Amino acid sequence: MTTREILGAFHGLYAGGYAQHLREAGNSNAMPPWAETFWLGKQVVKCPMDLWVYQEIIVETKPDLLIETGTNGAGAAWFFATIMDLIGHGQVITVDKDKYPELWKPHARIQYLVGDSSSEEIASQIRPLTSGKTVMLSLDSLHTYDHVRKELSLYGNLVTKGCYAVVDDTGFGNPEDVASGQWCDRAVKEFTAQNPHFIPDYTCEKHLLTSNHGGWLKRVL
Repeated sequence: MTTREILGAFHGLYAGGYAQHLREAGNSNAMPPWAETFWLGKQVVKCPMDLWVYQEIIVETKPDLLIETGTNGAGAAWFFATIMDLIGHGQVITVDKDKYPELWKPHARIQYLVGDSSSEEIASQIRPLTSGKTVMLSLDSLHTYDHVRKELSLYGNLVTKGCYAVVDDTGFGNPEDVASGQWCDRAVKEFTAQNPHFIPDYTCEKHLLTSNHGGWLKRVL
């Protein structure tokens, strides 16, 4: 097997294959590892190796503002905000179409927005907040081609030179969706082709296991 095939097989186990094996063996409560990841006691639904890279990027680039789509339980927003606490710099704006008040912990660095992240209505609320600031982007809402294409069109060019637009789950698509071009991988490829000032930074995949293969986009111009 090639390295990519080995990683793909492990991704399958990590994404749910191993949990399914445990459930079939009698452990009805088995969950995939990414659903059993906690930061300071709060669940963060991301690969731990990706979280490590996220914190390296935040510490290195020190964004004034990190725009996140796909708040869900707000674990990632909490993670980002606490890293910003440690370096004493940065704010998070996080967007979700649904509201989870019992999970959205208040934090001085987090602003929660409710709405469709691919809509102009939400984008028009966010744009004024980016003026004069260094901006980073994390897209982790609906991972379809059409949704991520719209998000990259709305927010991609708000990212400042030297900072990142990260498209999560580019490496975890349903094979049928990937093959038909309906997964976010296609949106990333089109965006970088049309915006050559963004390049995939494969050094962010140094830990090998990543949910975001080809999705760590650095703005270089």
